[in-house]
Amino acid sequence: MLRDLRFATGWLIGGWIAVIAALAVCLLPGKYVEVASLNDKVEHATGFLLLVLWFCGVYPRKRYWVVATGFIVFGALIEILQGATNLGRHADILDWCADSAGVIVGILLSLTPLQHWPRWIEAIFPRK
Repeated sequence: MLRDLRFATGWLIGGWIAVIAALAVCLLPGKYVEVASLNDKVEHATGFLLLVLWFCGVYPRKRYWVVATGFIVFGALIEILQGATNLGRHADILDWCADSAGVIVGILLSLTPLQHWPRWIEAIFPRK
């Protein structure tokens, strides 16, 4: 069940594209990924925070537990896949902890008016 948004399908597709991009970036060999100058753990936490905010903007509050659980499992899956592949990436439990911290902060921020961010953007576009 999605929120009552005019562009709900578009928001959902955009979110899943972001998830696939995050997975690709995390699994590509390190030599092909340009790493920002931030601390690795800050990057992990920020990425997961933004993904959670995105999906909590699309799904109603009663589904936040699904979003949180899904992204905590997704973070663990990334680390398992990094450890299982021989692509120059390494599993790191602290990365998963940073991912999970981002999920928690994202959920907490989604309990504020920030959860309505898609409506704010949709309000820019007049109804026909």
